[in-house]
Amino acid sequence: MRSLLWTCVFLLLMGELFLTLILVIPFPRRLRNWIVVAVSKLELKKRLGAPIKALFVVLVLALADAVTFLAKIYGAKEQYDHDGKSDSLGLNNPLDRHLIKEKEYKAGRNMYLVGFALTLLFVIGRITELMQEHAELAGKIENLEMAVSIMHADNDKNGGSKNDVAIDGIEMKPIVLKKKD
Repeated sequence: MRSLLWTCVFLLLMGELFLTLILVIPFPRRLRNWIVVAVSKLELKKRLGAPIKALFVVLVLALADAVTFLAKIYGAKEQYDHDGKSDSLGLNNPLDRHLIKEKEYKAGRNMYLVGFALTLLFVIGRITELMQEHAELAGKIENLEMAVSIMHADNDKNGGSKNDVAIDGIEMKPIVLKKKD
């Protein structure tokens, strides 16, 4: 049963790595924003919220299992070093010591697997949030640029000033850069 759990954690980690790779591939900005907007319309955050929370709980329990199993091995090894004998682990012959080292290695590996899977879960969440915020802000910038161009066109027709434009209570003035001495 444990090997099935750790195989699933490994496959989850590989899936998370693949998803992270896809998220950080540099696409053109317009294509990326279009994809993000299309995916955000699916409301995946609401739909996948409960399964992701359940996955988080399972990963935390798996991490706790790996840590307790590793602590048990370390405790038995310390007791063996202190007493010189251990009946719980059977460290009296070289083959048993080798098997215990193997269990220790696997428990440590499993702890790292779960730790990396949890970390990537948070990283993927943050990357998707940042991508969605970027797409929303890019859309707002495009809307403001269109509004400014329309206002400039209207001001040109009416003979108004080109430098000061007011849009919905927002006063937009050209930025004047000052040289520092």
